Amino acid sequence: MTHDELTLAIEQFSPQLRAPEANLAHIVRAAEGVDLLLTPELSLTGYDVGDAAHHLALPLEPGAPFPLDNARTDAAFVIGMIERGRDGTPYNACTLVRDGRVLHRHRKIYLPTYGMFDEARFFGSSDVLEPYDLDGWRIGMLVCEDFWHPGLVYVLATAGIDVLLVQAAGPGRGVWEADDDRVPFASMESWTRIARTTALLYGIYVALANRTGVEGAVTFGGSSIIVAPDGSVLAEADSSDARIEAVLRRADLLAARRPGSHIRDEDPHIVRRAL
Repeated sequence: MTHDELTLAIEQFSPQLRAPEANLAHIVRAAEGVDLLLTPELSLTGYDVGDAAHHLALPLEPGAPFPLDNARTDAAFVIGMIERGRDGTPYNACTLVRDGRVLHRHRKIYLPTYGMFDEARFFGSSDVLEPYDLDGWRIGMLVCEDFWHPGLVYVLATAGIDVLLVQAAGPGRGVWEADDDRVPFASMESWTRIARTTALLYGIYVALANRTGVEGAVTFGGSSIIVAPDGSVLAEADSSDARIEAVLRRADLLAARRPGSHIRDEDPHIVRRAL
């Protein structure tokens, strides 16, 4: 990784349910050979943990060692896990790790409680949103439902992020006609559109890691994607296990921002006064 280039990969896979050691080993192996690896939501434990959330929760402290052994690797990786807060509350946390140490974490803010989802029953929600500077690249992180709330993306964009990393455990719903070459599940088309629009609107890279596999009655949709700051797709996956990779270049960030300079001209104080 340099100030000018960052090699980013997404490991799209089906984590083993309630098997953190096995999933961590998988993620550490996958991080070899890249600067930064992004994995799906709750990639350490699997999604459908239910009441086991308290037992699977681990303490996290930025700057401290990662709470499980064997997390040491030269590459940075973003893992989805359950954090145990100081008062014992479990949080759905997107965690940036390198060389066995926790660099940064984002606790999921919006917990879905509709349809198949009942996350507020098991997790606490956060109200903190902060970017992190990694070797000259300013990174923002969101978890699944967070990405559907444009105010969060706006806050990170006005804070000057270069890359938005999104972890997801999005179910696959609906199918296209047999000759349609779009993403395998119709539901994942919305994710792709939001990712491309976000990248184009703010002149940032967007990487979305969604999981695969089946837990209970839920089939997850995959379709992970890496989008350039001009809205073009750099790499994308189908609904099966996959690894996708792209080189992010600062020159492309600057080129995408030059015609419009929307973030430069943005005045968040107008929004603040309106609220």
